[in-house]
Amino acid sequence: MTGCIVSVDIGTTNVKAVAFDLEGRQVFKSSVRCRVYTPSEGWAEQKPDEVLGSVFEAIKTCVKNVKNEVEALTFSSQLYSVVFIDRDGDCLSPVVNWMDSRSIVEAFDLSRAIGAYELYRRTGCHISPIMPASKILWFRKNNPKMFNRVHKVLSIKDYVLYKLLNLYVTDNILASATALFNIRKSQWDHEILEAVGLNIEKLPEVVKAESIVGYIKGRYAEEIGLSKGVPVICGGGDGMLQNIGLGVLKEGVAALNIGTSGAIRVSSNRIVLDKSRSARFFCHSLAEGLWCIGGAMNSAGLSFEWFAENFLNGDLNLIEFEASKAKPGANGLIFLPYLLGERAPLWCSTAKAVFYGLTLKHKLPDFSRAVLEGVVFALNHIKRILEKYVPPMREIRVGGGGAKINLLNQIQADVFQTPVFLTSTEESSALGAAILAAKTLGYYGSLSDACNSIVKLNRVFNPIPENSFEYSKLFEKYRMISDHLYRYFFLNPAKDICDC
Repeated sequence: MTGCIVSVDIGTTNVKAVAFDLEGRQVFKSSVRCRVYTPSEGWAEQKPDEVLGSVFEAIKTCVKNVKNEVEALTFSSQLYSVVFIDRDGDCLSPVVNWMDSRSIVEAFDLSRAIGAYELYRRTGCHISPIMPASKILWFRKNNPKMFNRVHKVLSIKDYVLYKLLNLYVTDNILASATALFNIRKSQWDHEILEAVGLNIEKLPEVVKAESIVGYIKGRYAEEIGLSKGVPVICGGGDGMLQNIGLGVLKEGVAALNIGTSGAIRVSSNRIVLDKSRSARFFCHSLAEGLWCIGGAMNSAGLSFEWFAENFLNGDLNLIEFEASKAKPGANGLIFLPYLLGERAPLWCSTAKAVFYGLTLKHKLPDFSRAVLEGVVFALNHIKRILEKYVPPMREIRVGGGGAKINLLNQIQADVFQTPVFLTSTEESSALGAAILAAKTLGYYGSLSDACNSIVKLNRVFNPIPENSFEYSKLFEKYRMISDHLYRYFFLNPAKDICDC
């Protein structure tokens, strides 16, 4: 097997094109920054053509540096993005990404129209401002002239595929993360669409993430450096594909990601939903009849970047250096990482970040360590809830940029009281898309066969008992602080949505 697959990961602030050989080894990676614009408080937008330009630049750089024949192009993408297209294929709006929270009222309106838990039961999505359903309703209410011109509503990945192939298509993974798609019937939900005020014809066709949706042709072949006729495999949402890229297909194994946001996820052969009406975790489609069950927090790596920018002269590498000087527990300083409000398990867009326990004795190392620990506590909060519904997590595999921070990996092992494994590539979402592509090309008979062959565990961080003992006490304090603030201070006009 001498060829390779180029997998494009469309992230929040970076687009990466990663070439993997057919045995899953990373051959080359190129990365191009993407800017996020915040024209108003709570808004988070990207310019479609800037993202498209970053995608093309990343692919071209990657292909130029790969000697192997490129056998397929595929994609993983940020979840929950929306862009509106007119009949000429031109964008009527910026890309509204997952960080955007302008549609609080619209999420509340949808929860009243359908019922918050009924929406969750049908779609596997907690209705909130992050969801495409509420974003679409916001544009319908606040920009009706533009909305009347809409021909298609797409995600950013769907838009890239449209530009490459001149077709409107999305995948089962991204569709299941819109709060518009009925996961029980595997189709767009007509009643929800009616509540949003969107005709079904304005949505793209839904195909399996492993589907070949077209072939590179025309001027784009030259523009991105690929040969004409290279198949394009649809790909899917980055979080779900990370489960595949980390080989998380069976019970007792979890995938954990710390990028801009953070998440912990498992795979299941059945739909699993929270019986609590708070609908604290999601259930999104995956592949081969599998479902991805998990919860995401808003500000994981974002907390590290914020702290480094404001207190470490912008040097992100210093956070581990400083934190390593402090003892586990940061001398009692606890950080609640709600810089952008919070998703799971609070689902409260007006939650605020907090340093608790601050005294004159606390120094920079304590703050640095508290930020790392606070992000892990937030993920542990999600893990504890998930384990009420899925088998206990005996093994956790980590991906994303956070995997490069050894101290963070050890903190995770200590807090979760579970071994934490690294795999042979940080780019596990891109690898997940490449694994699906390799299966589609016929190199593997199943996802299980592909993951068993490709995913390599190369380092483990085991819990340190004395650290775990300290963290178990601190986590209970973290949870009590969070619960108290949630009840009495994190007020939200959409009370029925986030239970604030």
